[in-house]
Order: sequence, then structure tokens, then C-alpha cells
Amino acid sequence: MATVTPNRDGVRGGARPPERRRVVQLILGVVLYALCQLAVTVAAVLVFAATSSGEASATVGEVLAGDGPAPVIGFAVGAVVAIIGFLLIVRLVSRRPPRELMGPRAAPEIGWGLLIGFGIVALSMGILGVLGVYQPHGISLTSGILTGLMVGVGPAVVEEVFFRGFLLRLLDGWLGSWPALLITSVVFALVHSLSSPAGPIAAVFVFLSASLILNLAYLLTRRLWLPIALHLAFNATQSAVFGLNVSGNESGDSLITGQLTGPDLLTGGALGGEGSVVLVAVALLTGIAMAVIAVRRGAMLPAERALVR
Repeated sequence: MATVTPNRDGVRGGARPPERRRVVQLILGVVLYALCQLAVTVAAVLVFAATSSGEASATVGEVLAGDGPAPVIGFAVGAVVAIIGFLLIVRLVSRRPPRELMGPRAAPEIGWGLLIGFGIVALSMGILGVLGVYQPHGISLTSGILTGLMVGVGPAVVEEVFFRGFLLRLLDGWLGSWPALLITSVVFALVHSLSSPAGPIAAVFVFLSASLILNLAYLLTRRLWLPIALHLAFNATQSAVFGLNVSGNESGDSLITGQLTGPDLLTGGALGGEGSVVLVAVALLTGIAMAVIAVRRGAMLPAERALVR
């Protein structure tokens, strides 16, 4: 397998940054992920309580999917906690610069991520529109679209920091790129199935439509810009542009008012667009293309010998 020669700072192209205390980092990553989820919930509930009438009541899910500032601020707070936590853990525990969130390649990687994420969903909805499955009813601009956008921004940052910034990164050095990709993809899909109304079946579709491409986006660059932007665009395009549920969960208003009608195989059923065989096929083809590029660039690396340094 091709390798990449690191520069004096320990990383170039697909090479791994040097790591210390991987087990401690992983434990702290899990704690940080839980804190981010708590921060999102607490911030959103507090803002909802402060901005709504005294008689208003709603579940946490309704608050996070509703209009107004509560979900926007909640997801923003979660994203900030994730970024700060990652920077501190890498600096203090691994004792190296957090290169996953540094570098001159940030802007182009963000651009490519947004383009790929938007392209997967837009192409899928175009195909489903031609088939008469996705039926748009009109275009509208409302403040509720901000909720749909934050459904992209908040979870994209929080989840990518943990699943790619900690879990995949650390398993990559311990087990090698291919096993790390598979394990992280399965864990990511299973975690999403826990909160999806589609239940365990959601894990299969999330694995096929999102897990693989997000993990490959990290392995191609060994930075978080590409997977965060791809994840953001993938979610936000579904929710804020086409009005689809994200992983089966409601997500506010959208630019295009539309619905999916037809057999579950095409509409995705309770899971929404991510469960459609059309979107899964488009995402899988994208993932295959990314895997080919990763192999050709020598980004899929073997395991390192030491788990703890």
C-alpha cells in the first residue's frame, strides 16, 4: 500500500498526526459527546422557556424541531462546546496542535463538502421528482428555515467531532484505516437508529447513505473540514431546502414545500429521504468514488503498532 511521507510536523496529505494517550482521548471524547447533547437540550429549553408564554409547553423533541430561537441557539451552543472541547483535549492530552481544525485547505475542503452533500440530496430529489415521488408544492421564505439549517450545522459539528475527530481518528491508528472505517460506520448508524422513529432498520440505511461517505471524507484529508461540511449540507439540504425529515425526525420549515408519496422503497417510509433506495444508491456511488480516490492517494493506512504512547 502506498504511503505518504510526513513533514517535520508529522503530517502531510493522508498521513496521520502523531498521537499520545489514545485511550484517554477516546474516553474524554465520549464524555464530550454526552456534554454536547446535554448543552443542546439545556440551551434550547432555557431559550424556549424565556421566549414563550407561561402556559406554553412542549417536549424536548418539539422544542428542537420548532420555530423560533430555541433550536437555533441550542444547536449553536452544542457546536461551540464540541469545537472547544476537541481543541482542549487534543492540545492537553495528545499534546500536539489540533491539525484536524487547522490548515490552509479549510476553505476548499468546506466548499467541496458543501457541494457533495448538496449534490447527493439534490440529485436524488431530482430523480424522485421525475418519478413523481417527490412532489413540490411551492417555495417560501420563513424564519423556520433557520431551524432546518441548524439541524445541519449543530449535529454536523457535534457528531463529526466525536465520530470522526475521536472515534475514527483513534481507531485508524490502532487498527488501520479499513477496520476503523467499518467499525465507525456501524457505530454511527446504530447510534442514529436509537433516535429514529424507523427503529433498527434505520441503521442499515444510515450506514449505506451517510456513514461510509463521512468516514471517507475524513480519511481523505485527516481533517474535519470536509466531513463537517458534507454532513452539514447533507442534513440541511434535506431539511431546509426540500422539507424532508432527517433520519425520520421533523426539522422545521423549508425553502421548498414538498412531500414524498409512493412506496416506502422510494419514499424511505418512516425514515424519510435517507431511506429511499434512490438516495442510498446516489450516496453509495459517491462513496465508491471517494474510496477509489482514497486508495489511489495512499490515504488508507495500516495500523500503527502502539496503542498508547
